[in-house]
Amino acid sequence: MTQTFPQSTTAFEGWDLDLLIDYVLKFHHRYIRKQGEELATRLNTLAANHPELNRVADHFRNSIADLDLHCQKEENILFPFILDIFNEAEYGQEHEPFHCGTIQHPVNAMMADHSDELERHERIAELTNDYTAPKGAEPEYVKALADLRQFRDNLLEHIFVENEIMFPRALMME
Repeated sequence: MTQTFPQSTTAFEGWDLDLLIDYVLKFHHRYIRKQGEELATRLNTLAANHPELNRVADHFRNSIADLDLHCQKEENILFPFILDIFNEAEYGQEHEPFHCGTIQHPVNAMMADHSDELERHERIAELTNDYTAPKGAEPEYVKALADLRQFRDNLLEHIFVENEIMFPRALMME
């Protein structure tokens, strides 16, 4: 699946790798965990009275669980090594090889996770008629779908920053 990313007003291409990592950690990972859990709970509550949201709630709950594992792998394995590569390049030092040779394998794994999530959120968009609540839906239903769209948009930015900027640059530095 080829994904086109919305144009960002932020010029991420000009940011150093350490700043990109800080941004992803402090904005995207926090957002996924905080807003994701809250939204999953709200969707489950809504699905109790709106059975058409059962599959949406299931997909989203699975997304949050998978994204949490994805974030943990980035935070504990990949990002620390990318920071080492960046810092050593900044100071003209040689870096120790990654424990499994190169970061290509973990980068490929993260990009595969990204593809899976894009597909899952495409299914959510289809199930919600592109995040459009039925006529006469209660305000919480409308708000939950708007928040679901916002979550997807933030996820798209997260994936863009990593797939299109951070990962290629880290692989080139390595």
